[in-house]
Amino acid sequence: MSDPVVPPGASVPADSDRAGPLAAFREPGFRLFWGGALISNIGSWMQNVAQGWLVLELTDSAFMLGFVGFASTIPMLILLLLGGVFADRVDRRRLLLVTMTGMMVFAAALAVLTWQGVVTIWHILVLSFLSGCGIALAAPAYQAFVHDLVGNRHLQNAIALNSAQFNLSRVVGPSLAGLAVVPIGLAGCFGLNAASFLAAIVALFLIRIKPRPAFAGPPVWQSLIEGVTYVRQHPRVRILLLMTTLVSILAMPYATLLPIIARDVLGQDASGLGYLYAIGGLGAVAGALSLAVRNLFRQRGEFLLAMVTTTGFATSALGLANTLVVAVIALVMISFAATASIALMNTLLQELVDDEMRGRVLSMYGLAFMGTFPIGNLLAGTIARYSSASATLAVTGAILAASGVYIAATRRRVRAIA
Repeated sequence: MSDPVVPPGASVPADSDRAGPLAAFREPGFRLFWGGALISNIGSWMQNVAQGWLVLELTDSAFMLGFVGFASTIPMLILLLLGGVFADRVDRRRLLLVTMTGMMVFAAALAVLTWQGVVTIWHILVLSFLSGCGIALAAPAYQAFVHDLVGNRHLQNAIALNSAQFNLSRVVGPSLAGLAVVPIGLAGCFGLNAASFLAAIVALFLIRIKPRPAFAGPPVWQSLIEGVTYVRQHPRVRILLLMTTLVSILAMPYATLLPIIARDVLGQDASGLGYLYAIGGLGAVAGALSLAVRNLFRQRGEFLLAMVTTTGFATSALGLANTLVVAVIALVMISFAATASIALMNTLLQELVDDEMRGRVLSMYGLAFMGTFPIGNLLAGTIARYSSASATLAVTGAILAASGVYIAATRRRVRAIA
């Protein structure tokens, strides 16, 4: 079965390429959604930093730090596909309102427990798991809602700008946490995160969008099977999901291993590590914004394959780096190319799929990207245990680069996407 570049009945106007790098902001609903998400994500990054310090204060254990991260990400493996079914069955805005309200309550609970001085590691584990459940259930609806707001005309631009705001929050949030933790304490950071959800919730209330028709499809389990069958029948959708998985497993663990490389290879302290992460965040913002200007490249399939391959070469370069300058260049290249490739794969998937399958396919995209983080980190940690962090990145990056070259050489229909 062949798969159209654009869902039946949809069209991409000829002037969409010339609409400018901020074209999606012409849609009032998207402007509200983007601003609310930026504020909420900044709060979430503030909580991530403060929560890490709290875990260390309570346990002084690197294992527990990792276990809390596991508790917050394991729901991705369990619930993302179910979230995709919900995204196709219920009103997406209501689903986002319910899940964001729940995450706001969990952040507020952590703030109160910390402020009262009664917080324990088990409180953090439970609240992290519950927040992870909310993210997993909301993620497919969040991605699909972007399409609901802008349609196909400005879809790539909207996804690029959305990716840029997320990566911008990744730079701003930790910086604000570092400034705020002394005057307002860890509890204050958690409280600010809870308050930041109000921006996203209010934005969703203010957005005016046509309600989706009532769902009259099969039961949940059958809907899941329909989604898997749909992907199996569409070759380009399959290969895009495969490339997403490869980038996630083979390249994304660089962030987990970066502290070891910074300390043991580059001779940096905690402050230097923070600067390296910030540099990576800025590279990711640039990678996302590169997609906002569609007329910079005409063959999106070729650009995608180039970015996947570049991600692999840059990951290997970071593993082989023995000077700070080389490492910084490699970090910028990784974050730029990986962000551009992941955002572009999101765009192409949304253009390829039928609307009634959008949520389920995006849940598989989320599973391929976010759901494989634990697998990639476990694989990288295991290899590094028997060799080194640098050797691990050199090898996994080479495998990713070789995979990109192989797909480019054998998948003509992917290269031909314009």
